[in-house]
Amino acid sequence: MKIIAAFSLVLATAFVARAQDDFADTVRKHRSVRKKITAVCFSVLTAFAAIKANAISLDDIQLWAGSGTNRAALVVEWNSPELFNQTTVPAPVANKTMVWGYRFNGTATGTQMLDAILAADPRLYVMVNETYGTFVTGVGYNLNGNGVIGVTDGASTNYFTGGLLTNNDTSFADAAYPINNRDLYWGGYYGPYWQVFTESNDSGGFCDSPNRGSSQYWDPDTFNQGQWSFAQAGLDQLYLTNGSWIGFSVAAAGYDYTDPSDPANVIANDDGQAPPSPDGTYVAYVVDTNDFATEVVSTNNIDSSYPYNDPTAVLGPPTLRFVDIYDGDVTDRVTVIDPPYNLTPCGNDVITVIETGGELTVRMGHKIHANASHPYGVDFIVHGNSFFYDLSGPMGGFVSDETDLSAVTLTDNAYFGHQAVISVSQDGTNWVTLTNQPVVFPDEAYRWDDTNSSWTDERMNPTKPLNPSIYGCSFNGPTVAAVLDQFAGAGGGSGFSLQGTGLPWIQYVQIQTATDDYAVIDAIAAVNPVVVGDALSITPDDVASGNTNLFFQRADNYGCNQISIGFDSVNEVARINTVGLNDFCPFAPVPGNVSSAYQIQSLPLMETNPVAFSADVGLRAGDNYTGDGSDLRVFQWDCTNWISQPFDFDAANNEVTLSGVTNSSEDLAFVVSQIVLPVLTVQSVTNGYALAWTTVPNCPETLDRSTNLTAWSGICTFTATNAELITLTDTNAPAGAAFYRVQVNVP
Repeated sequence: MKIIAAFSLVLATAFVARAQDDFADTVRKHRSVRKKITAVCFSVLTAFAAIKANAISLDDIQLWAGSGTNRAALVVEWNSPELFNQTTVPAPVANKTMVWGYRFNGTATGTQMLDAILAADPRLYVMVNETYGTFVTGVGYNLNGNGVIGVTDGASTNYFTGGLLTNNDTSFADAAYPINNRDLYWGGYYGPYWQVFTESNDSGGFCDSPNRGSSQYWDPDTFNQGQWSFAQAGLDQLYLTNGSWIGFSVAAAGYDYTDPSDPANVIANDDGQAPPSPDGTYVAYVVDTNDFATEVVSTNNIDSSYPYNDPTAVLGPPTLRFVDIYDGDVTDRVTVIDPPYNLTPCGNDVITVIETGGELTVRMGHKIHANASHPYGVDFIVHGNSFFYDLSGPMGGFVSDETDLSAVTLTDNAYFGHQAVISVSQDGTNWVTLTNQPVVFPDEAYRWDDTNSSWTDERMNPTKPLNPSIYGCSFNGPTVAAVLDQFAGAGGGSGFSLQGTGLPWIQYVQIQTATDDYAVIDAIAAVNPVVVGDALSITPDDVASGNTNLFFQRADNYGCNQISIGFDSVNEVARINTVGLNDFCPFAPVPGNVSSAYQIQSLPLMETNPVAFSADVGLRAGDNYTGDGSDLRVFQWDCTNWISQPFDFDAANNEVTLSGVTNSSEDLAFVVSQIVLPVLTVQSVTNGYALAWTTVPNCPETLDRSTNLTAWSGICTFTATNAELITLTDTNAPAGAAFYRVQVNVP
């Protein structure tokens, strides 16, 4: 008789070392770059502070240029070196990681990719030295977009042409700083220099950005740090294939060629970090024109004056930039204090004015469904040209793209705008008029960077609604930047729900004017569910009104909730960030086979006090999980260990639910883990019994033997790190019957 269970031994690991070329002679060759210019577009994503996120994938990069079926990416991390030796360059104004995308056919080189990005992105600039071949000595980024791009060492100033500057003065590279002190910049030759990395094995195939893993530095023997490898060739010789990644980061220290015995050289030679996996505070917005009105069906009493007499101006996404004729015909971004009017820089109309008693009817690009998983229950958004007008700040009430939003204070709750009476229909004939007739709330086209008090080119999402509680907020006192923090990546406008209309979906929207007023419309947008990796806000007013549920879904399946949070209480206006968790290096080993894992971060938006909340949290068990939940465990990180939590399982939605979750810190981490209990097979062999089973990862296991099923003796105890098939032979089995079992201690 044999008792069956399972077990795992830790297998021996073989290590292979390879020779390293002399670092001092080769490191400069690793960074060569030609001065050719082509074209590519880019997407910038900011770091998600204090939370480990999914790596950015090629699919997440927002804008692409060029043509071809192959895709590659460039990652640049501006960070401060550990040791400021051989340099007087000031530290970068922020630690920031950015990523750009590149399309091509066949093969291309790192040089071609970098040259193309320099041509397309006027904010990125690179300094090179051509003394011993061309290599990068400085990389900068014009954060506020003012076009002032140059570097100086205090004695001479050099400007960039097409984003590129050649300067062979090594002392200049180790002393220069940007003439615009808000720019991201680092440069170095003998001081901490720019290191170049590629994906492991230089073979492409990475949809997600490489992960640098848990090692503090790249290994000078293997040249590797996680999935990054220190480049073994210059950019000219780094050939791209589909899924290639090239990363730049600042070295830990400089190298003193005049004194090779300098202890700092050890850091310069052997230490440094590959770039981190870039991720976003908000998911990058990608335009789908079908999310907006695509056809004007009918109009009545539209303004007759140019350029506000064109009803087709409401089709497509909201306006991003317009020519401000009251500010010297300059191009301004659309903001909550600088609304769209006049024309776009390309000469297109931006808004339509509906006169008193008029109407405008449009057909949307697709059906808009009443969806309880839409943020705050909002199903579509109307965008206009409202704005906050009572300002206090150094501009004296006049605003432009140069206005520092962190220095401008709102001094009145009111904003200027017009009411719009909204009706909806499935067929364009039978209409239901919505009861709320709000003044359309102001819009925001681009994200403001609080840290650097400057604009980014990251678009706000016009299909993501504002938290409706913002409409009743007091705006008497906060800065414009503080108000924009509450947008949580949304593009503004007024949201509307189909709840109460009796219609499960609609495809026609009609805008009419309120009594004795006119309406101004920029665009109408269908709401898309928010995905994991994005953020929403929650307020005490939401909880009081019963608007308590936040849903975060899969990017490729809007019908699939990954995270749901139902709040019982919250003490502050809070931003709730979510990410999928796939990097467990900062944590203890996870028991069992990870089926899904997530982090939830709560940050205050208005106050400095920590956010405290109580909520029920639902987590999708895993896309490949098909069980009944009996083999699942849910673990929560307590800053030291994974603690098993009680949960309910909903098989229909493949979801586990934890009740009464409270947050003792900003970050919560959860793992849904499947425990596949081992099945032990025992076979008689010449010298004993051969045993085989598959281990349960990170769970203490004991293999026992008995002759009578009553008294058991331990043969071995271990904890395996992976689920793997293990075989061993018991050569000391008793002459008579032997029984075996494996005991698994699941936390």
